[in-house]
Amino acid sequence: MNVENNGSNMEGPKSNKKMIVGVAVAFTLVGLIIAFITTIAVKETSAVNFCSSCHSMKPMANAYLNSVHGGFGKTGFVAKCTDCHLPHESTLGYLVQKVRTGIHDVVAEITMDTYRIDWKEKREERREFLYDSSCLHCHENLLNATKPNKKAYLAHKAYFSGKLQVEVEHKKEKAMCVDCHKYVGHYELGKELDKIGTVYDEAYYNYKREKPNYAAAEPEEEQSASEGEESEADGAAEESAAGAHGHE
Repeated sequence: MNVENNGSNMEGPKSNKKMIVGVAVAFTLVGLIIAFITTIAVKETSAVNFCSSCHSMKPMANAYLNSVHGGFGKTGFVAKCTDCHLPHESTLGYLVQKVRTGIHDVVAEITMDTYRIDWKEKREERREFLYDSSCLHCHENLLNATKPNKKAYLAHKAYFSGKLQVEVEHKKEKAMCVDCHKYVGHYELGKELDKIGTVYDEAYYNYKREKPNYAAAEPEEEQSASEGEESEADGAAEESAAGAHGHE
């Protein structure tokens, strides 16, 4: 009798161990599957093919694909939409903002007439949907890389010191990358936006085209205007940087 009881007692702990191991393995497999699906979902919803599946984003996609950040350049570098339009301070913050932005965009597409949105005016709200951590996520060695260019180096030095400021709604705030680099990432977006509200040409908005809509060099008139704007921004940044440097 005692032997039988001892045997049954030994089976109990063994059975419990097997159950614990089985549950642990099951949870591990489920966790790996969820992680795999999440990784694929994040990847597939981060690039231009997904983002431009909404008609309202076609002009932005075209301009992006004609830009250096979209792969149109000597380096072949390609920044995904989420590389610029999501924060990169932390993985959690990145994922949370991705979900929030995705929900907002879906709701907007369903409930709003996006063709009535003044997208050119929206460009002036770039501080709300671009992040310094996004720029610095790729441009990690920015200060040293701009040393050969005195203007760029002084401006970036003032930026990193926190002394480069801009006026936002009548308040002085620390400058962001997009305060100086206003229209980076979307080459001649103004031309693309001018197409909205005129004739909708499906072939024109085919973002999978092999060749860009415009030549690499901007038209002479627009290039001069663009250079003037950039010079003005560089001059302002240099003055701020020089002033900040003078007080060090």
